[in-house]
Amino acid sequence: MFDVPEEDAYPFDIELISASVDAFRRQMDYVARHFRPITFATLLAHLDRSEPPPPRALIVTFDDGFADNYHEAFQVLRERGVPATIFVSTGFIDRQENFWYERVANAVLASRSGRGELPGGEALVLGPDIAARRPAVKRVLSALKQMPDDERRRQVARLVAQFDPAGRCDGDPRSGPLTWDHVREMSAAGIEFGSHSVDHPILSRVDDEGIRREFTESRARIEAVTGRAVQVVAYPVGGPDAFDGRVKAAAREAGYRLGISYVTGYENTATWDPFAIRRLHVERYTGEPLFRAMLAMPATFAG
Repeated sequence: MFDVPEEDAYPFDIELISASVDAFRRQMDYVARHFRPITFATLLAHLDRSEPPPPRALIVTFDDGFADNYHEAFQVLRERGVPATIFVSTGFIDRQENFWYERVANAVLASRSGRGELPGGEALVLGPDIAARRPAVKRVLSALKQMPDDERRRQVARLVAQFDPAGRCDGDPRSGPLTWDHVREMSAAGIEFGSHSVDHPILSRVDDEGIRREFTESRARIEAVTGRAVQVVAYPVGGPDAFDGRVKAAAREAGYRLGISYVTGYENTATWDPFAIRRLHVERYTGEPLFRAMLAMPATFAG
């Protein structure tokens, strides 16, 4: 996500902010001047011809499907001729409900109560303002990400009801999802869309049938809307604990050709695991010198 002028007043998970709009413009100016931005479809076409990727190739990616990918990033990318890939969780597109982790974060940050209860029963004492409550958000989200999927869903509902009984945590456009009209327009303009599941679960905590559904239904929905083949999936959360051999095998069986993690790193197509592709992270604190250094010396920043 983009552009939070006052972090201490922002009532959602601040860790999801990647850049201000001005910083993103500068980053894409640099990418357009010094690199060859491509899509995964272009990469796969080269590999199918037994050709290496183009020199200085990179792929710009976004996860989840936040509306500001359309309202902020799309114009910046289009003006510079930079393609990108957006991985969307299809169950949230067109809904007036924020992503589950944003609902929880907002409920905790905006709660009128000074205390609550963590999953498992441990007391959770909330600070007096948003800045003081951010550690509590991290604790809650970390606990949720370790749970079996059914239990996570129950706990999300419980936590939102506990901290936000008035239901104020949904529908905030600062943290809302794309619409399918956004997806159609961006796809027609050359933005690539990949799967990020249906409901954004932690896939390693989901049973086999659930994983299959997440992969096949999301892929079918995106293809129906865009008219383009979906060959790539990015695993929700994407850390080492969020996907495993079972998840990778299910991605392959569902017809995907590449699986994208959120493990820090970069890839050489001669040696990679195509279902555990790593990425370099651009965060809100990634200044311009660091951004340029990451692209110039990716191995230095590969975890």
